[in-house]
Amino acid sequence: MGSENERTRLIIKVLMAVVVLLVVIVLYLLVFQTQYNNFVNEKRAEGVNLAVSQILADLQTNGYVQIPVGDEVLILVQYIPPQNVTQ
Repeated sequence: MGSENERTRLIIKVLMAVVVLLVVIVLYLLVFQTQYNNFVNEKRAEGVNLAVSQILADLQTNGYVQIPVGDEVLILVQYIPPQNVTQ
């Protein structure tokens, strides 16, 4: 009878460990991973805004911007639309 009682306790402990593990997994997926993804998206948007701001500032200062793309260089220049001249 003692052996059966110990076996039941062991099964209960294993089931409790499985439940705790599942709760931890669900908390991670619902709370922590969502917060981490939001943080990453905010930082990505901040980086894009900083890069675009820097490109625009350099464009206004120099009139052009050189952006390295692999082994080539992309040159951006200001576009000034033609003025309509009426005679």
